[in-house]
Amino acid sequence: MRALRPLTTAIVAAALLAGCSGGDGDKATDQPSSDGTSTSPTPSGPNLATFDPPKAFAPVSALAEGDEAGMPNQYYVEAGMVGETSLYALRTGLTARTLSANSWEVPAAADPTTKTTDLTPPMALQLNGKEVVAIAYKQVVQGSGTQKAHDQVAFQWIDPAEGDVLATVVADLSTLLGPGRGSSGLASPVYDPATGQIAVGLEAQYVENAPKLGDFTVFADPATLKATTIPGIRAAGVQNGVVVGVKGSQQEGAKDNTIIQADGVTGAVKKSVPVPAMNYLHPAGSGSKYAYLAGTGYVNGAKDSVDHVNSIYAVEIATGAVVENKLPLSADSADDVHCFSDHVASVVCNRSLDDQKTSIAGFDDATGKPLWGYDSSSNRVVPKITTMFNGLVYGTADDKAVLLDAKTGQDVEAPAATPAATPTDGTPTPADTSTFDSGNVGGWGDTSLLYGSQQSPLMVSKYGSVYLQQPTNKVSPRVEKILVVQKAIG
Repeated sequence: MRALRPLTTAIVAAALLAGCSGGDGDKATDQPSSDGTSTSPTPSGPNLATFDPPKAFAPVSALAEGDEAGMPNQYYVEAGMVGETSLYALRTGLTARTLSANSWEVPAAADPTTKTTDLTPPMALQLNGKEVVAIAYKQVVQGSGTQKAHDQVAFQWIDPAEGDVLATVVADLSTLLGPGRGSSGLASPVYDPATGQIAVGLEAQYVENAPKLGDFTVFADPATLKATTIPGIRAAGVQNGVVVGVKGSQQEGAKDNTIIQADGVTGAVKKSVPVPAMNYLHPAGSGSKYAYLAGTGYVNGAKDSVDHVNSIYAVEIATGAVVENKLPLSADSADDVHCFSDHVASVVCNRSLDDQKTSIAGFDDATGKPLWGYDSSSNRVVPKITTMFNGLVYGTADDKAVLLDAKTGQDVEAPAATPAATPTDGTPTPADTSTFDSGNVGGWGDTSLLYGSQQSPLMVSKYGSVYLQQPTNKVSPRVEKILVVQKAIG
């Protein structure tokens, strides 16, 4: 088999700042920055090039923001790309900048008594037939008078071009948890891109002398502006108001894992499928038709330490039908499985052990069955998947960005590009922080914070992509991860 091919590194910042479009006919004009100052030219909206899917990118801007009232956000930074809009998500809210130089901000909460403690990555969904960006926040509403504090999950659906909030839904968790009781952070959200519905799992925090609820799911619908809490399950997929998830105590010897299909509006269980062979069963990701769960169980008396039975379960969301895809017996478990989807026809999953990617497998989301796969014992490097878009898998192998065909697993070669600027050597230069302002760092069109090799994107659209870099000593320690915004060039 061929070796994985690197995603073409195109460090063309100098050309972009000079108005060069990389051959796609983009125009450039001076644009004001968010602080009213003039910034370097940026491409104009009508002439933005599109590629479906894009295979090569050029950096347009590298941006960072200050911390939140002295609270570092290093573990609470998310990036997204919906249409031509790049998204920088913090607990304070969502900041957006379009490739045509428009910008907007939507706060996580308008009330200062509401503290945001966690957030999901931005999601690209449809609402009334139009593309929107959606995000969910876990929040704590402070108590007042004799009222105790309570947790809530707030959902927003936003116009990516103008920043208009099109729908908001808030789920008050006190009804489920009880007054004054809290919950964990948010699990990876699952969503129905056609309806805009979102489901996200949480876990109730244990309180002594109080019933332990365990896992639960919050389902939100932008059409009805309503949310439902579904106790006992962790969501793995959602479609047309139906939620698929898993219920069980998740411990050795429990044998109580059950795949659940439930009505998202009422929470009523429609179908249950016991999976007693698995000690652990976890949501792994969702496609457009199937939800995927990873299970692992212990085999008593197994020889040569090959004592784990592992499976990836594909659950048809509409019917609750289960397809079990058995993996070979192994010496380790398959509970650390993460699946990515283009929400069209393909799902690709990584399996990990101790932060090392041990295998990769592609699934046909029309059937829930595997199409291809290989592991670290083969003559190919197992890449770390970062995202998918319209049949293309974006990932990293040997610290290089790579591309795979989602349906075949074969390497995809990025188009050749001629760099218009010399890439840095990867060593960040020290920053002068003596007069540092904790506000925005780096302006639109400024790539001075960018360093090192081009990374695999975290989210992709036909216009471009984004990824995050550690700030290191490029900026003040109080600055968050650097958001790198890229335009598609091939």
